[in-house]
Amino acid sequence: MSHLAVADQKSAVAMAPAMSLRQEIVALLQITKSFGPTLANAEIDLAVSAGEIIGLVGGNGAGKSTLMRILCGAMWPTLGSISFAGQTIGFATYDTAEAQRRGIRMVHQELSLCTNLSVAENFFLETPADAASRPGWRRLYRTRARSALDAVFPGNGIDVDADVGHLSIAERQMVEIARAAATPGVRLIVLDEPTSSLDLDRSKQLRAFIRERAKAGLAFIFISHKLKEIIDIATQVVVLRNGRATWRGDVADTSIDRLVQLMGGDANPVHQHGAAVAGAGDAVVRLSGALTSELGRDVEIARGEIVGLAGLEGSGQKDLLHAIFKPGKDGPVTRTGEAGFITGDRQKEGVFPLWSVLGNISIGSLARRPSLGLVSDRLNRTAAGDAAGRLRLDESRFGSNILELSGGNQQKALVARALIADTPIILLDDPTRGVDIATKQDFYRLCNDIARSGRTLVWHTTEDAELLACDRVLVFAGGRIVKELSGEAITEAAVVGASFVHQVDKRADTTHRTAGAAGLARRLVNAAPFIGLAAVLAVMITANPAVASIFGLDLLLMPALSLVLVTAAQMFIVGGSEIDLGVGAFAGLVSVLSATLLYDQPWLGALALLAAVAVYAGLGGLIQARKIPAIVVTLGASFIWVGLGYALQPTPGGASPEWLTALFGWSLDFLPTSIILIAAVALVVLTIDRLPLGVVLRGFGNNPTAMIRSGWSPTRYALMRYLIAGLFAAAAGLSLTAINTASDINSGSSFTLLSVAAVVMGGCSLLGGIVSPVGAIAGAVTLSLIGALLGTLNVSSDYNAATQGLILIALLTLRGLTADRGSEQ
Repeated sequence: MSHLAVADQKSAVAMAPAMSLRQEIVALLQITKSFGPTLANAEIDLAVSAGEIIGLVGGNGAGKSTLMRILCGAMWPTLGSISFAGQTIGFATYDTAEAQRRGIRMVHQELSLCTNLSVAENFFLETPADAASRPGWRRLYRTRARSALDAVFPGNGIDVDADVGHLSIAERQMVEIARAAATPGVRLIVLDEPTSSLDLDRSKQLRAFIRERAKAGLAFIFISHKLKEIIDIATQVVVLRNGRATWRGDVADTSIDRLVQLMGGDANPVHQHGAAVAGAGDAVVRLSGALTSELGRDVEIARGEIVGLAGLEGSGQKDLLHAIFKPGKDGPVTRTGEAGFITGDRQKEGVFPLWSVLGNISIGSLARRPSLGLVSDRLNRTAAGDAAGRLRLDESRFGSNILELSGGNQQKALVARALIADTPIILLDDPTRGVDIATKQDFYRLCNDIARSGRTLVWHTTEDAELLACDRVLVFAGGRIVKELSGEAITEAAVVGASFVHQVDKRADTTHRTAGAAGLARRLVNAAPFIGLAAVLAVMITANPAVASIFGLDLLLMPALSLVLVTAAQMFIVGGSEIDLGVGAFAGLVSVLSATLLYDQPWLGALALLAAVAVYAGLGGLIQARKIPAIVVTLGASFIWVGLGYALQPTPGGASPEWLTALFGWSLDFLPTSIILIAAVALVVLTIDRLPLGVVLRGFGNNPTAMIRSGWSPTRYALMRYLIAGLFAAAAGLSLTAINTASDINSGSSFTLLSVAAVVMGGCSLLGGIVSPVGAIAGAVTLSLIGALLGTLNVSSDYNAATQGLILIALLTLRGLTADRGSEQ
């Protein structure tokens, strides 16, 4: 019998009395998962009982994430079973929603938050049932978010109304951890690299919280490459290697060195200083001005040097990396030579998710080749193979999609990208986040090799121990360098001490004023659709005072109602990160139906309209189920709508039913009907967007993977999105018939592109997730008035489209400029 088997047997005997007192929550039995010839998991057993803290460790690609995805219902195994409290259930009925119903939550290494939503709204996504039929549901989730964050991370200072996209990666990690912990009925929380972006204090707070909750019976699976944390927090440790469970035992029966050996690594981590510091004449980066005012002198970073950046989270380390990568004119940072960047935020700044592993690596060298040069896969593979070999990244995975790799192997690909780019300066932003200890050791050796070859490394890390591998360390506080450590003076105690002694931000007032100015500029740009609309009306009223009358405003604004309704429909589609190229044609078809079938045979016409809306909603299900791009499906559907329209009515004609004319033709003595109807549309759109349904739709537009992980059905909400859009488009078609008193299949043809322009003008993002209901409506009205404005100014209507395009481009340019300024703060 092997030593490991004996250790397992002894450990099992020792644990038996304790385990018998605990209630089993879940057990995975003989789990095997294969991806083609690759065996990710092989016959793994894992049982979790109430109050247990299981440390799950293993190298990158050992099968940890795959096993946890199976446990959390995000993936089915090839073989194996799962049981709850001793009752086995089939995986055919086990998914994310079922796992959550049974009290299992997972905090993924690649965070699963919707960055376009607020912190409180992200808490809603995790436990939506509490929002049902409750007018003050947002207040409930604000309170829940605040309490949860304070319980796990006291003194966090996170604004629960802030969009997650405005938070640092460390703050996002805190939000996701607190969200999982606050879920009512949660029994087991899986934490995948939960401290990868947290500083030492936040990590200690999290571990203290875990211990406290474990005493109350909550179970945890803690996955981390920081083995010190595993030893500190876990009660049991499970080691995976090459997809198999090689050891499970009590934490008291193991050590860091033994865990490293079980994982297949070297028990002696490499922390040696890099190459000798070059002379001042070899400086490749110079730091000066306010950045180094605390030191009283400039700082030069020499060729062949490894310089670490330390300090409390958010003290300016990341800002310096970006400033070196893209130095401004006459700024405090200057550099000679090109710089490569290795990010620790793989999702946001690192990988190209649609590309292969080879494509992600080779883009680093392609950027330095002539623009018209030929691309050779053979040469790319040769160059990438050398870099990947130094990092133990398997070349056989070069053809795989980058997202099929584990998080640590994705990070290896990013490092390999920087290596083959061969830039004289390499900027490292927490490059070993989520990387196993064996890879870290390879990385440390590689850093020394790179420095000895004459390349310079500027390294920001959240693990103070890694700074021991640097020649010098620049300690940051309040956005400035407050201390410089070199050689033997680089110790963890010295770094921490310098960080806390100088933690007052002397730039606070200046930063506040600058941010305030940028915020004012962004607010003015966001108000541009309303300012533009007011300006257009003001010019027209000045030129013709009769426009200001009730009759004049109705004459001017009533034709805009149809475009407003189509824009509302398009806004919900764009909010889902799609574009509908058939929405105008659909409105035209509804107009034809209402002026023909609905007029001649009301019941048949009503059924035809309902069928049309149902088919339109079905497009969302087709797009989602078959993974066909929306732009292709809706373009094809537009031909169908037009064809049906011509079949029903070859030439313009028909008549509007009396009740339909009356629906849009009523009037008041004190207010234009058109303004009331447009305001009503805006109110309905705004209400839908502010409802829980609107939050879910925007969530899918921003991060569908996160929504699915939270148990939401993508097909159901794709159908819902297109149903809402179809109802607004159908209303637009009815308004066309009522306003024109007849129908024409081409009456809505111009609305498709105009609606896209209107939603973009209004502040919506074509990338999805960000909508602006009132702004989009204002944009639609403004675009519809351009023709009338040109007529008032005696300008040919031939310039109508050009004027609309110029307004759109100007507004987008201003919005881009203000966004850039805001992002630099």
